Amino acid sequence: DDFPLFLVDSAVPKLERLQISDNLATSSCSLEKKDKTSPIRRPDNGGTLAVLTRTLRVNHFPVKFNPDSIIFHYNVNVKSKFSSKVGQPRKLSNADLSVIREKLFSDDPERFPLDMTAHDGAKNIFSAVQLPEETITVEISEGEDEKITLYSVTLTLLNKLRLCKLMDYLCGHSFSLPRDILQGMDVVIKENSNRCTISVGRYFYPTNPPLVMKELRPGIIAVGGYHHSLKPTSQGLSLCVDYSVVPFRKQMSVLDFLHERIDNFNVGEFEKFRKYVEEVLIGLKVSVTHRKSQQKYSIVGLTPTATRYVTFPIDYVKGWKLEKEVSLLSFFNDKYDKDIVYKDIPCLDLGKGNKKNYVPMEFCVVAEGQRYPKERLDGVSAKTLEAMALAHPSERQGAIQKMVQSSDGPCG
Repeated sequence: DDFPLFLVDSAVPKLERLQISDNLATSSCSLEKKDKTSPIRRPDNGGTLAVLTRTLRVNHFPVKFNPDSIIFHYNVNVKSKFSSKVGQPRKLSNADLSVIREKLFSDDPERFPLDMTAHDGAKNIFSAVQLPEETITVEISEGEDEKITLYSVTLTLLNKLRLCKLMDYLCGHSFSLPRDILQGMDVVIKENSNRCTISVGRYFYPTNPPLVMKELRPGIIAVGGYHHSLKPTSQGLSLCVDYSVVPFRKQMSVLDFLHERIDNFNVGEFEKFRKYVEEVLIGLKVSVTHRKSQQKYSIVGLTPTATRYVTFPIDYVKGWKLEKEVSLLSFFNDKYDKDIVYKDIPCLDLGKGNKKNYVPMEFCVVAEGQRYPKERLDGVSAKTLEAMALAHPSERQGAIQKMVQSSDGPCG
């Protein structure tokens, strides 16, 4: 369970202990003639004949791999077609590309085995098996009653990454670092963490269960996570794992969030707190509970009137042939069999552009994985976060070991 022990060169107090061979110039010259791009070797076996050794506990873990293996590197070209309903092609985000890739692979797992591939979140897929090079149409629905969008996905083989080249470099038989292989392996080793944790930049934050979690203030939590990368060393390939702590907004119902974030908040006196509610909520992302949907919506505002008075044009109700204006109360009752409890508070406006999307607050949940700015923490919360980030070495070691052993981690 302990960290692996690495040998680290220490400073040699007496330089005269170094013995430089007399035929250094000859060997260097012959090496230069043989390959002008090769670096000159250090004398004295790289300075190892006069080395003092010390053992250190480090956050590097040895990585074993099969040098006979091949990783197939594919380019993924995704183009949005016209929606099956009204809509125009739009620029795809990395999150969109990940959803499309997972749908493609889940639709045809025999030809596209998800567990044998890794995606960098953009246009690159690395696979342990060969994949079909063809154009396939993928249908994506953002949720129940949402529009279906068609995408054409084309896979093109770019390269075959032979791991024997990396082994040659690690063994000293080659002086050129195969960066393309290292980058491909790095994507592969991050695939599990990408699927199972909250990804923020280069860091991953497990929440189910959390690695480390502590409440900083009402509605705000500090979550421990990790960053890992592959490093070629003189002792072989290593996985470097480091520790990080970041404040997040807590995943909870919007109404509970308001009770935690606003002092003395009272639903019965909502208009008294409207200004504070808008300051706390606008810009946050939420998910909805009244229907099946994986989509996250940004809060753009509140309705000016209470929920019981909210109506919208029939154009926004797909397929309905009723009166010109539809009551939100009757719509949720008839369409989703939901009886709205809090009728005297505003709805959230989750629309985009000119399109309105009114949803009662009781059916909205603060989405997971939303960072809270550190500069907005009060003094006590900031000190708590700092203490978690600057953990004692033994605590840091325990956290890193837990990350590596976790099913959500790089080795899961």
